[in-house]
Amino acid sequence: MKRIFVVLVSLALIISASIIPAAAEEIVLPDASAYAGQVDNSSINAAIYLDYSAGIDAGVYKWVLSEDGTYYTLAAVNESGEPISSQETAINVGANNEERGNMMGGFGGDGQGKPDGNFSGGDQSGMGGMRGDRGGMAGGLGGGGTVYQGVYMNANITNVNYQTMLIYVPAAYFTVDETGTVTGINRDAVVGNYTADSAPIVYLNECGGWRSSSPRSVDTSYIAQGMIYVTAGARSRDAVDENGLHTGKAPTQVVDLKSGVIALRANADIIPGNKDRIISIGTSGGGQMSSIFGASGNMPEYYEYLYEAGALGVTKNDDGSYDSAYPDNIYAAQCYCPIADIENADLAYAWWWADLADVGGTYRGSMTDFERRLQELEAEAFIDYINSLGLKDSQGNELTLTGLRSGTYYDAILENISDALNAAVTAGEIDPETAYTDYDSWLVKAEDGAWKITDLAGFMVGTGLVNNRNKAIPGFDTMEKSAENDAFGTPEETAVHYSRSVAQILSDHYDELSVLDGFNQEQVDSYISKALTGEGAAAIAEQANLLNATEIMLGSDGHTAVNPAEYWRIRSGTADQHTSFSIGFNIGLAAQSQGMDANYHLVWNMGHGSNEGSSTGTFIDWINAICAE
Repeated sequence: MKRIFVVLVSLALIISASIIPAAAEEIVLPDASAYAGQVDNSSINAAIYLDYSAGIDAGVYKWVLSEDGTYYTLAAVNESGEPISSQETAINVGANNEERGNMMGGFGGDGQGKPDGNFSGGDQSGMGGMRGDRGGMAGGLGGGGTVYQGVYMNANITNVNYQTMLIYVPAAYFTVDETGTVTGINRDAVVGNYTADSAPIVYLNECGGWRSSSPRSVDTSYIAQGMIYVTAGARSRDAVDENGLHTGKAPTQVVDLKSGVIALRANADIIPGNKDRIISIGTSGGGQMSSIFGASGNMPEYYEYLYEAGALGVTKNDDGSYDSAYPDNIYAAQCYCPIADIENADLAYAWWWADLADVGGTYRGSMTDFERRLQELEAEAFIDYINSLGLKDSQGNELTLTGLRSGTYYDAILENISDALNAAVTAGEIDPETAYTDYDSWLVKAEDGAWKITDLAGFMVGTGLVNNRNKAIPGFDTMEKSAENDAFGTPEETAVHYSRSVAQILSDHYDELSVLDGFNQEQVDSYISKALTGEGAAAIAEQANLLNATEIMLGSDGHTAVNPAEYWRIRSGTADQHTSFSIGFNIGLAAQSQGMDANYHLVWNMGHGSNEGSSTGTFIDWINAICAE
């Protein structure tokens, strides 16, 4: 099906804050009215709920001033004009077979889009990823306060909490009347390095564990800097409607996030901030969403899904093609420990742990003969996969594997770990000579004082990471379909197999594997059929492709990036037992190959999360740097 990408030039020019005269008193900006009344696929009154100024006039939204008077929140209100609130609870990253997040109290709606009624949208509980520590990054555990219900991002509502976003704006960016009601944007105000027109927009998703994101409370670190802060919802693997249909199948996650960006641009008349400086942030599964968000800007392949979600300005033509009136690309992507390239994540994990089974590197202390051999085969397949990608370093040198633990790619992984250690040493965070005993087999100190990791397995054993293995074989697309499997398939299917790469190994080595202890014929046959040979396998493969930032950036899966993010920042920890170091590294290399600015670094002794400290810089400092260019 042919799809055409159209951005209305006049709107694109209007949106660009870089061309708005700083001294202008009267500036005409998009107010969403041109398209809000024309959303075909809608279960709410889009003319009110997606046009935020109309929603304010209708009394369903309003700007709410924080108790300390430093920021406003655009929130849904009840019939008495009071903001609708719910109790926010602690959220865990939930990015593996063992961890799960605590549920957050849900909001209601009346089925017509009124956010204060009794909308029964199935699973209304908000599941996020990781909450910020108020230090300029979203990470760790948190929550526990009060959070408002946000504004709708798209119009075909199946799960209220997951299809809203909360917008937080420094109070100085608004003008108010004598009653304290927001009356307009104050374009003369300066907060930090920014004005209401130049302020970057930090756009958080909480899809940790590939679970649905619901709007979260403010991180005032960004507000203090003069930035706009948005926490966005997104339906994912745990979103179910009142009919039991799974509403968050891929690529719905990124489609909902795109809908939010479109809504921000369409409502520029009342929302301050530079809509050309939207910066995505996410952790774990949220890091994956941030990566695909950054890679997939303005790609027509997503327009059909945006139309189905009821996104503003996305229309269907008579010939079956789709147009979009607003761009959905972003300026920059912050990806913390991203579980990206989900189809091949099991291969990467197996390669990482392949030579550790006899020294403690097993999941829950044991490994069957079937699992051991499958891990070896997956590791071998990863070698071929890496060599097929054509990856190069910043100097243009090819990065390949010549064996399990040899080749320029392997050397680059060791260099990444070494860089993390040296950064921590420079920051005074660690002294390797006292922290580690008997390190000579994996760590050496040069005459200039720099440290070098010489062996990956030795590093895993020497730092104790080997004892913290987090996943089985396979661990992402598990044999029992117990991990991210419910993110794929049709709305009627609870969980399916999606990794064609693992399914291909099972098929190619079926006879060899079938005689090994631990082989389950029913599971293996189902795996091969669903992901590789069955009737719906091609559709599932397309779902995985549309969430594979690495391959989209490289143009290696049939999809090619159109307007990817200009800036990328990827951070993973050397103590992360969830996801192979190679996954985040590959995204950075792929972005770099397309001429994008890729800031990649491992953080010494950081686990699976985003508590990165400052040894490799900070997220806020990076934002300020790229927005000054």
